[in-house]
Amino acid sequence: MQAVLNKEYNSRNSDEYMTFVLGSMRYAIELPSIREILTYPELITVLPGTSEWVKGLVNLRGEVVPILDIRIKFATSEATYNNDTIVIAVITDDNRMIGLVVDKIEDVIKLDDTSLYPVIDMGSSIPSRYLKGFAKLEDSEMLVIMDIDAVTHKDELKD
Repeated sequence: MQAVLNKEYNSRNSDEYMTFVLGSMRYAIELPSIREILTYPELITVLPGTSEWVKGLVNLRGEVVPILDIRIKFATSEATYNNDTIVIAVITDDNRMIGLVVDKIEDVIKLDDTSLYPVIDMGSSIPSRYLKGFAKLEDSEMLVIMDIDAVTHKDELKD
């Protein structure tokens, strides 16, 4: 039996999601949240006194963008930085652009409401408050839908 998802789940009203990898798990975020995909920038202005996962600021097409390594925040994988390191530039609900470092980008997929399930707290490395739900894929694999606004909330940057 499928429980009803909270109303924030479909806040961007999209059935398309970008999938990506953190460690050994697949995650997804709503496609309308994504501004662009880029490689890890060579020039980052480091901010003293910030959390380890806050890598610094970059100039992205005239906009100052913080780069956050969610691999470090959630301890999902080793944080290496090279030409293969991927940054997903996202736009938050309050119109901030933020770059999120992930291990790998996969694909854009469509999900219908029948494949979406609510968040359950299972004690994973990513606390349930940062998740919107789960999606059951055709191969019975579960995909975790990440709540980008919760992960990038201004209060989170103070951790």
